[in-house]
Amino acid sequence: MKSLKDTIVAISTPRGIGAIAVVRMSGANSPEIAEKVFVPAKKEKQIQHGLACFGNIIDPLSGNSAKNLDQVVLTFFKSPQSFTGEDIVEISCHGGIYVVQEILNLLLRNGARLAEPGEFSLRAFLNGKLDLVQAESIIDLIYAQTQKSLQLSFSQLSGELSRRFNSLKQSLKEKLSLLEIELDFSEEDIEFAGRDDILKDIETILQQTDSLIDSFKFGKIIREGAHIVITGKPNVGKSSILNRMLEEDRAIVSEIPGTTRDTLEESLNIQGMLFKISDTAGLRETKDFIEKEGVKRTERLIQQADIILHIIDVSDKDNMNNTPDMVVRKQQKAVYVLNKIDLKDNTIHFLENKYKEQLLVKISAKTGEGFDLLKKELVHLVLDEKEVPVDHIVSKIRHRDALVRIREFLLNAKQSIKDQMSPEFIALDLRGALNAIGEITGDVTSDDILNDIFSKFCIGK
Repeated sequence: MKSLKDTIVAISTPRGIGAIAVVRMSGANSPEIAEKVFVPAKKEKQIQHGLACFGNIIDPLSGNSAKNLDQVVLTFFKSPQSFTGEDIVEISCHGGIYVVQEILNLLLRNGARLAEPGEFSLRAFLNGKLDLVQAESIIDLIYAQTQKSLQLSFSQLSGELSRRFNSLKQSLKEKLSLLEIELDFSEEDIEFAGRDDILKDIETILQQTDSLIDSFKFGKIIREGAHIVITGKPNVGKSSILNRMLEEDRAIVSEIPGTTRDTLEESLNIQGMLFKISDTAGLRETKDFIEKEGVKRTERLIQQADIILHIIDVSDKDNMNNTPDMVVRKQQKAVYVLNKIDLKDNTIHFLENKYKEQLLVKISAKTGEGFDLLKKELVHLVLDEKEVPVDHIVSKIRHRDALVRIREFLLNAKQSIKDQMSPEFIALDLRGALNAIGEITGDVTSDDILNDIFSKFCIGK
């Protein structure tokens, strides 16, 4: 990481041609550099905090007469009233590739350096404008694909999840401070913190910690999408079902069994939830080497799926046999889908009875019948029939892992109290839990963690 005292600059809008582009500069020398290259349209106008100023960008080193590069709007945010907590200058210019690059080069020549990925957000964190939970949510907000993921990332950026962590932190600090006072007066054998009170508080914090840990699976699905794998024998209509759900001809449909050899994955937004749907090779015994490899890939995907859509062709007379059903792992959910109900085959009633204990949906990929119900059931499976408040949801594995360690520390402290151990043992575990919370919010961190998090950001954010 280069010096954080440098004035940095980057293009903050996507590369390409557009109406407007934004070049952002942050650091103590931002106003000075801006004054070298910006001439207000009205001479009496000056760069002032929070005010947009119209004028020209010029190259003062271009020779006898300054060269105009573009007409722009310049906005200045004075420290500490800015995103980074430093002086920030934002130049809104015309969105041509060449003109934007020329303005960037001009600022670089006049004393700024190119920002590294995520360096603006890193400075906001280091200057106390954001905690680490909020900083991490920025990239989630940028990449949000659905209403639910946008809602979750905005909630975390607003500090709602941070406030929950800070509440846990405050409770631990209060008990820890009392235990540490006891240690200072250990010779007097005075108990400042009642053990029953500490146990009660630990139980409360444990419940909240367990709730956050349990929310991770749902939070991960909101953030990354629920992985659905469409399975079934060849020619049951898997590709047709995928096309119908996407409302476009994405997968090749053929009456020839084994047409789908490789996995095809597409994303689908259903009622604000993201689903990643994989169409797979049909499950059957085959001597075809390529098709056999496709079947192996299908079996691997089935093991990784959040939801399995097991497709059954109601016109297939082999369904009357006692063929083995799809094996569903405990943490997975499955929907048994009876396809081709438009054929009015008399095996439908038999299959309804056979799968009466399962979640069963009847559809026709040909006519579209039943697809609204299928999508509704998929959303219900993810939500588990209950809406979880966004400030109760953890969506990152880093947070989940820290919470698991917090839980272990609290259980150790609880056991130490039950075993009537001296206060230093209880305090040691409560301090460990407190540090683990600090790792989540950024109170306790390392350069490696910061580099790992902010290196995933784009340049200019």
